Amino acid sequence: MRKWQSRDRQGLVSLSVRQLTLGDARPMTEEFIKTFVILLTIIDPIGNLPTYMALTEKYSVEEHKSIAVKTSFTVFCFLTVSFLVGKYAILFFGIQMSAFKLIGGIFLLYVAFTMITNSKTSFFFSGEEIDHKGGISLMPLTFPLLVGPAAISSVIIQSDELTAWYAKVISMLEFAFIGFLIWLTLRLAKKIMDILGKTGIKFLTQVMGLLLGSLAIGFIADELKVLFPGLS
Repeated sequence: MRKWQSRDRQGLVSLSVRQLTLGDARPMTEEFIKTFVILLTIIDPIGNLPTYMALTEKYSVEEHKSIAVKTSFTVFCFLTVSFLVGKYAILFFGIQMSAFKLIGGIFLLYVAFTMITNSKTSFFFSGEEIDHKGGISLMPLTFPLLVGPAAISSVIIQSDELTAWYAKVISMLEFAFIGFLIWLTLRLAKKIMDILGKTGIKFLTQVMGLLLGSLAIGFIADELKVLFPGLS
């Protein structure tokens, strides 16, 4: 009788642990999906295709392939370094993370505005700054066109919210997957442009801009409540 009771207790404990694990995993999975979608929307590989095509119109097929590989790898490196080091740089300068998150939300809102208004020319990027002789993979394609202040702020905030080592590993795998998507998008740039056209790309960009703007406003509101408790 005691053996059966012991087994029942062990079974209940095991079931409780499984339920707890699943309960913890679901919010974590949702959070990873959310951060992935936000980061991919900020980077906006498809929305940046017209600019990419304009920058590379005189390049050969082999040069296109080389630029796609270099750009995707550089994007991964930028995101990973910002994710691993950015938080400590913020703390070193004595900046409150809540204040940084508020600025990050403002950057997101600005990017959303440029997407909705279809205005890719920003304060961070100007066509006059391009040096074709030195290559365009690092500047301006990676920075600031794909990975600008908003994307960097986003991954730094993400690193602050994740403490477990496996969560950080998963985030870096996300960065690698985003790099792969960028490579694929740049390699198929002409085909995507032919299928969607400028109108289709503009529409997709504006829809993503609306979603990003909504998230940014909620983000700003949350951080204002943290910095100014009297607002809540």
